[in-house]
Amino acid sequence: MDKLRISQIQFSASHIPNLNAKILEQNFKKTLKFKPHLICTPECSNIITNDKNFLILNASYQNTCPVLKMAKDFAKKNKVNINLGSLLLKVKKQSKLVNRSFFIDDHGVIKKTYDKIHMFDVKINNKEKHQESSLFKAGSKIIYAKINNIKLGMTICYDLRFPNLYRQLAKKDCSIILVPAAFTRPTGKDHWEVLNRSRAIENNVFIVATGMCGNHHMKRKTYGYSLLLDPWGSIINSTKNKPAILNSTINISDVKKIRKKIPSLKYD
Repeated sequence: MDKLRISQIQFSASHIPNLNAKILEQNFKKTLKFKPHLICTPECSNIITNDKNFLILNASYQNTCPVLKMAKDFAKKNKVNINLGSLLLKVKKQSKLVNRSFFIDDHGVIKKTYDKIHMFDVKINNKEKHQESSLFKAGSKIIYAKINNIKLGMTICYDLRFPNLYRQLAKKDCSIILVPAAFTRPTGKDHWEVLNRSRAIENNVFIVATGMCGNHHMKRKTYGYSLLLDPWGSIINSTKNKPAILNSTINISDVKKIRKKIPSLKYD
């Protein structure tokens, strides 16, 4: 397989998991005319809120998450791979939640999961600060999934600021790196595009950056502006801060061509 068709679902999630499952299913159905090999969703695809107590009470366990069940059923029925960018989930016998990305194959089977490694502990300004480590358990494993012989690195949002993770995925011969996100608007405006382009250029990989957008529960606001970048760092497809579906076709052979022109991975 050289050409890969990818659909990115940028949407505005609510604080109600069952509603998000319905919204995503409607969007998944809209991609079918394009016949994607892969559908991607943003970070926090099952629930998003600024209220920590609400999140703890209303987050699902993995085996009861309505978004995950819907995605598995849809993947199996329609023979399509799905990357659920991330789900915020409870874990039995663990006080903290996990921020977990899922790669579901075209038989509806969960093939890989990745827990976000880098916690978003920041003070952006006097009005906006985040302390993910107080609520989520960080992951520790570098993970990639596969579609046939194509390797796809799995990351989540704030991971984007840690180039070594992307380098390690490139060293594992990933041609694509997935970047589901729920970027804040202040950081998104100044950093989102330049960080994604940097990771693409440094590693000569396709970057599939799928963003959450809109206004959410308890005044949470996200940036959107989903992107798909080629291994040269050029923008193949993009959108703004409204719900949208990006359909793109990429040529995997471009990775080898550009790595041959600029063989920086050999010297690192």
